[in-house]
Amino acid sequence: MVVISVRSLSKTCVQTVWKLGQLLLFIIIVPPLINYASLKREAPLLAQHGLPYDIGYGQKLFLRCRGKGAPTVILDAPTGMNSDVWIPLQEKLKAKTTVCIYDRAGLGMSDSPPSKTIKERKILILNSETETTARFTIESDETDAKISKHRGMDHTVEKMSEDLNRLITATSQQPKPFVLVGSDLGAIVARFYTQMYEFDVSHLFLIDPLVETLFDNQQWKEHWYDRIIPRLHAMQLSAAIGVNRMLVLTHMIDIPLTLRTSDEIEDDNININHRQKHLLCNAAHISSAIREHFHMNETFSQMKLAWRMKTFPSNVSVTIINRRQYDKSLPNDLNKIWDDSQEYLRTQLFRNQAQHRIVDTTDKYFVFHKPDLLETLIKDVINKWREQKGLA
Repeated sequence: MVVISVRSLSKTCVQTVWKLGQLLLFIIIVPPLINYASLKREAPLLAQHGLPYDIGYGQKLFLRCRGKGAPTVILDAPTGMNSDVWIPLQEKLKAKTTVCIYDRAGLGMSDSPPSKTIKERKILILNSETETTARFTIESDETDAKISKHRGMDHTVEKMSEDLNRLITATSQQPKPFVLVGSDLGAIVARFYTQMYEFDVSHLFLIDPLVETLFDNQQWKEHWYDRIIPRLHAMQLSAAIGVNRMLVLTHMIDIPLTLRTSDEIEDDNININHRQKHLLCNAAHISSAIREHFHMNETFSQMKLAWRMKTFPSNVSVTIINRRQYDKSLPNDLNKIWDDSQEYLRTQLFRNQAQHRIVDTTDKYFVFHKPDLLETLIKDVINKWREQKGLA
């Protein structure tokens, strides 16, 4: 009797362990597979509001342009964000002039930088009878190193600026000059682009711009690398294993940008809400956001070097726009460090030559939620340029 009970108990334990194993296997395998399949199905549907442009080296960047005429307003997003943050402002400006938004490499609907670059060489072999064209394709790490050296490190401002130049001048050929509007990291890209391609730009709008001296303060650097980046890593892991999708479906996680039904957006293909949910579940997008944050020190070094080597062009006017308070969730000392960096940008780098505007908000995403705060400023710059050119 005792032997039978022991056998029965052992059998029950084995069955329980087996069922738990099956459940664990289901949890480990099924959510990531469902998430992967969903991402593949959603991606083509959520990119219909713009077009992918080949910028060379086997890479395509997403671009959405609306309106017509010069100057062209180029809107560049904050660190790790896609171009959705600019859509409400683009919709308000498109009746005035050409307005373009784009996704930097690896973010949103843009391709990640290619891991391998294909180099093609054409060799003409001439002889007295025939002309033969021989085409060779070579893949090598050495070629990758040369291309990377030429274009700059991936996810740094040097590479971003060259990518942007290829996108808006070589492939899509937008009307010049450009009015560059950049927020956060986008402001660094706008400044670097202007240093490199000064005759393409007429005006800069720098919105809560990152300043290259920010990491000179150890406290801010620790906040960036010890708090922000680990949080992004946790989000990336959660996206990769499918947890984010379950949290989104059960409304247990908030998406950063939400378009209300009352907002005046004419294009039915925009799908901001769906795309933001898609990106929260996309580990590749979050990985690129992490890389932009991780390489910020290199970006700052590149900006410092560009500023030392070349004087900021006198033909480009600048407007710096700050919120009343940078981030109310941060301690006062970090906000003070940020304010000091903004003062350094205005007084030391631009030597008080830039216009300064303070907007009455503390909303981190005010460019999305309150585009009216920027609309008038940008339209005034457009009108002024057209009057100077006799086009008003």
